[in-house]
This record gives sequence, structure tokens and C-alpha cells, in this order.
Amino acid sequence: MAEDQFEKGKAMLEEVALRYAADHGLRPDKVEWDNQGYEWLLRVIDATHTVRVIFSPDEIEFFAEDLPENRETKMKIRNAFASLSM
Repeated sequence: MAEDQFEKGKAMLEEVALRYAADHGLRPDKVEWDNQGYEWLLRVIDATHTVRVIFSPDEIEFFAEDLPENRETKMKIRNAFASLSM
């Protein structure tokens, strides 16, 4: 896995998550990545909510390539934030 591609993917995923957070009226205090060993957990944290989304390392790396399949990854993030309004 190319480390720079992986880091670029993480940064791009954070941007998408922060956009969805803003759309839901959240003002995140922190964005954290936690290496779970076989997958990565993205946490977007504000004063009253924590939204968690799990990604595979390949999914993160491929996200940096701006492929059509990234739509599914964006939907995963969107759905994590949509669960706040339920």
C-alpha cells in the first residue's frame, strides 16, 4: 500500500465526513482515526455526538483515486450521519 495514497485517502474521507457533519448541524471538536488492525475506524466527535465509520485499508487507499466506486463509500458516510436524525 502506498503510504502517501493511503494518507491522501484518509484526508479526503475526513473532508467528506466533515461536510456531512456540517449538513447535520454538527460542529466537530475532533476527527480521529483508530487502526483496528484489519480495518480503520473514523470517529467524528462533537460535544453531544460521536459518529463512527469503519473502512478497510483498501477502501481508504482507493478513495484517493476518485473512482466511481467511491460513491458507495460516500453513501456509507452519509448513512452514518443520517442515523443521527432517526
